[in-house]
Amino acid sequence: MLVDVTIVNGASRSVFGVEPFDVGYGAAFAADADSPLAIECSIVEDDGVLTAHEPAPQARPKRIAFVDGTMRTEARLSRTDASGVVSTGLAGSWAAGAVFADGEARLAIDRISVRRVAIFGDGVRINLPDQPGGWTWTSDAVEGSDLDAARQRLQRHMRDAEGALAEQLFEDDWLTVVDGPLFNVRRTRMVPVIGYVKTHHRPMLDAESWARVPRLAVGQRSSLFVMGDDLYGAYFRIGDPGPWSSPWGGIVRLEVPASAGRSTAADVIDGAASWLPRYASVAHRDPRAPVNLTPIAGLETALRRQWGDGRLALRAVRAAILELNATGVPS
Repeated sequence: MLVDVTIVNGASRSVFGVEPFDVGYGAAFAADADSPLAIECSIVEDDGVLTAHEPAPQARPKRIAFVDGTMRTEARLSRTDASGVVSTGLAGSWAAGAVFADGEARLAIDRISVRRVAIFGDGVRINLPDQPGGWTWTSDAVEGSDLDAARQRLQRHMRDAEGALAEQLFEDDWLTVVDGPLFNVRRTRMVPVIGYVKTHHRPMLDAESWARVPRLAVGQRSSLFVMGDDLYGAYFRIGDPGPWSSPWGGIVRLEVPASAGRSTAADVIDGAASWLPRYASVAHRDPRAPVNLTPIAGLETALRRQWGDGRLALRAVRAAILELNATGVPS
């Protein structure tokens, strides 16, 4: 149960702390075959045997929207109650938006939203006082005191915003590519909505099929497999990652809502495999090449500008914490 806490004066009160905190990008491949998160998705093409497909060339759709979000953990927070029990949290920000590729027009960035949030543990919401310069935070909380749970909640805020934007663009007849999985897009929707997953955190197939995925050549996709009862997926090697890369370099997972049917899902993935490589990044410009799409890289840069200077963000959080400690919050 989440509890809202108001600011009051009193002898028995919580004490708050803050320290810098930075999180970088994780590895693109971090899947453990023995992970409890591993699942075996059923292959629904090629008689259940993972096979490489070479999609025929197709024209690029006229209206494509690339959707992505970014987040920044700006400070690690702590709350110590009157009995000395410490719970942790974080202050962070997220931003989401889209890049539009409309015919031969130049790529355009729009539909940007940005928010700041303060997330505490133990189910207690703490309202950080607003600070001069427009520094405000939405209060939220998670159960327990695991800092990673707070970070996951920050990511959920970002993913929810991405999903809502993707659905809006779908309604506006854009073929929408979401940078990440589709679990935040209502899966009763028909395509065109494509999930573009460039990190692999858990095996999605049986061991024999999983071992075959790195054999895909550039431009090839794997057989379709079904993820739960609402998504079709396929692995695709979008480009050559270079001789220094791991066998999984250049491989992404494409997802399509199962509501369209298997045949339509296969057609959409084949089409995406045909035109997505034109947006693949190159190594001298992007360390995550070729899997990080160029429109997404540009969008990420634009979204990060929405956060403001990280040093100023940390300073604002510190000022808010000082104000909390001076005013008093009950334990």
